[in-house]
Amino acid sequence: MPFSSLREKEFIDRQEELAILTKRVLQAEKGQAQSLVLSGRRGVGKSELLKHLYGYLFWKQERLAPFYYAINPALLNASAFSKSFLSRFIYQWLAFQKKEQALLYQDGLSIDNLSAFVEDHDVVWAKDVLDQYSQSSGDATDSLRIALAAPRRSTLSTGIPVAVLIDDFHLIKGLHRDGVPDYRLVSLFQEPVSYGKNSHVIAGNDAELREIAVANGLERMLVHPLGPEGASSHFSALLHAHEEEGGASPLLLRHLGGNPWYLRCVVTRACAKKHPDETDFWNAYIQEVMEGALSLTWSAVLKGCFPNLRLRRVALAILYKICHTAEPLTCQRIAKSFSLAESQADDIAHALYLAGLLQGEFGVFRALEDPVVRDIIESLYMKEILGKSARDVERYFLDKLLPQKEQVIRFDMTIPMAQESELVAAQCLEQIGKNLHLNQHAIGQLQIAVIEACINAMEHSRGMEKKVYVSVVAAGSHLEVSVESAGQEFIIQETGEPFGDRDAADGPKRGWGLKLIKNFADQVKYEKTTGGTKIVLVKNLEKSKDVQKEDRTNRE
Repeated sequence: MPFSSLREKEFIDRQEELAILTKRVLQAEKGQAQSLVLSGRRGVGKSELLKHLYGYLFWKQERLAPFYYAINPALLNASAFSKSFLSRFIYQWLAFQKKEQALLYQDGLSIDNLSAFVEDHDVVWAKDVLDQYSQSSGDATDSLRIALAAPRRSTLSTGIPVAVLIDDFHLIKGLHRDGVPDYRLVSLFQEPVSYGKNSHVIAGNDAELREIAVANGLERMLVHPLGPEGASSHFSALLHAHEEEGGASPLLLRHLGGNPWYLRCVVTRACAKKHPDETDFWNAYIQEVMEGALSLTWSAVLKGCFPNLRLRRVALAILYKICHTAEPLTCQRIAKSFSLAESQADDIAHALYLAGLLQGEFGVFRALEDPVVRDIIESLYMKEILGKSARDVERYFLDKLLPQKEQVIRFDMTIPMAQESELVAAQCLEQIGKNLHLNQHAIGQLQIAVIEACINAMEHSRGMEKKVYVSVVAAGSHLEVSVESAGQEFIIQETGEPFGDRDAADGPKRGWGLKLIKNFADQVKYEKTTGGTKIVLVKNLEKSKDVQKEDRTNRE
């Protein structure tokens, strides 16, 4: 799809880059086309920038025809690629001339039918190109050369320059005939890219583009992450799209590094809950690192580089070591640390570099300056190499990442699903309150809520562990108790309330547990976790008045 899904007001902090790109491609009018490569990290917004450039060129000027093409890994057979490239260019050229957006989504016509279509629209140059293409259909190289030259043919015939915007260009190295990649096919792009009346703007995986001669010879334009203000504004715009308000903590925004993809993933997951708060956003980030779109994408990248499981585990261990080593590592050191041949260590490290998981040059490799990628590597390592459970990984990140605004004291306990075991949790809570000199009346109320929450967790549990996990966090003026089990998801997304609250009220002595929980806790939240369901109870507290009085007496 050539147009961005982001509205112009949501396309934040990119106006300068868009203006620079627009000015450069319009130089094609003077025969001074300046082709370039958009460079930047995965998710930084290169594709969105290309699509917004296309939208501007399509709607807001008449001097230059835009053509957007995203390379599809399923269409890398030379014949299939050339047909797709040529037909989409012709449709987009016609759509621009007639300002008929519907033509942008035409696809699937045979070359003969497309030829009849352009003849009906009296586009002579397109008819000639399609006739030439049909005559050369037996030779994949000639067909590709003709397709790639179509923008130039249109310019020579009509005098209208073309801006060719190609996304995911790094995939072009997979162009093949009969399943065998042929780098000579890639070299066919050299002549069109060099044509002075058609600008080419290319985006894709930065490291891989550097190894493609056509792209490596072009000037590079670095697309930076969003700045602090831009990231905050983008975060708010994403919230507004979910009909929520508020903003993220500066600490979380700084951790996400102004990467629009990271921001979108975290906000989307957090907004599955109604009215998410700061802790909810941190929890959403942790879930993204462990099992969400961010984790799945980087896992897929790693699997694509190393289909063999044993080799993938070695690569993951190398990544982990580099991320936890202060200085860059040479291939010699990597080989020695993992008992590998130096050539094998070099191959693995180079593949990780091309995948965008490492930085490196001249045989020396170092970790990315990207805390999100580092967290994902750490999560994968803990699960796949160390065999840690999802709960252990989650607890590790909770302890590591959740912002510590005040002095926080945390207690974790595991209770079996045995008769009256919920009383053990209540007794522990009482002792915690005494040790921390908390208001005993408030602790007593919270004990009732915790007992009911534990009973509820046991009733809904469906896991093999037969355990309930209870965490108590004391932070300043409030106490937070979470009760988690492998129970079924029983949360109504629209309200944040459990399904059980609706059905339980129909039976005798049912439904009272949730009512008691709500009565005796100041805030109740229900969350779906990696392992099941969690209920979080928050109680606002003050120190016991007797203790405060005793403290004052002692000071006197």
